[in-house]
Amino acid sequence: MDLRDVAGELYAAAPADFIAKRNAAAAEADKPTAKQIKTLRKPSASAAAINALVREHPDLVGDVLDIGSRMRDAFASRDRAEIRALTQERQRLLQRATDGLDLSPAVQREVEETLQAAVIDPAAAAAVRSGMLVRALEATGLEQVDVSDAVALPVEVEDFPAPNPRRRKAAAAEPAEATEAEEPAEPAETPGERRERQRRIRAAEKDVERAKADAEATEDELDDTVDRRGDLEAERDRLQRKLQRVVDDLTEARAAERSLRTRLTDAQRAVREAERALRDARD
Repeated sequence: MDLRDVAGELYAAAPADFIAKRNAAAAEADKPTAKQIKTLRKPSASAAAINALVREHPDLVGDVLDIGSRMRDAFASRDRAEIRALTQERQRLLQRATDGLDLSPAVQREVEETLQAAVIDPAAAAAVRSGMLVRALEATGLEQVDVSDAVALPVEVEDFPAPNPRRRKAAAAEPAEATEAEEPAEPAETPGERRERQRRIRAAEKDVERAKADAEATEDELDDTVDRRGDLEAERDRLQRKLQRVVDDLTEARAAERSLRTRLTDAQRAVREAERALRDARD
């Protein structure tokens, strides 16, 4: 069982079914894979909407993201007319992508911000294309979009276009060489420094795993609590309806009791009058 295939199926499912499907997939996997499956996080509402959009309307999402590549080229060549035209086209495509999603205003805004971030930032575009977003993205306009922990599984390096638009094609073919050529050489690392750095990395990785496990357990507990709360609310509503019926029946019973007491009083009076008439007749 391939973890990426499982993740693809999970993030294609409705958010409400995510936990159940993840648990079912983990139950069918071997122990190491099951442990990895359990770390896959449930997507936020906006992330789930974008994942669905990527799968259901890939051409539209592709057009939206392609605008980013074309705009970076236009900015590099300082083509103001092209920049204006692409800006207008970007707005039209973003509108088309978000129309008819039937989302709350807050979630709709996160979807728009995520697509906007993907238009202007190659890393964000790769995160959106993955179809495995777990949270929304946001572009500040001042620095690269933060995509850390935004995707369920790491996105391949070649999915990220080179930062220099003039060299994007070459960088896509040889990402490692381009990066090495552009980045300044780092100072040599001593064996002791390397061991210390590796120790910190291992410690940080363990902290991440513990934090993810805690978050996962809390999320599962929250899901159970939400389900429990729903059951209790349904039971409360049922009991309230039953109580109302009992109150209505009690009101009717009290009214019937008053009516019967009045009739009994009249009947007893009639008995006394009949007995009196009988005595008078005998005398």
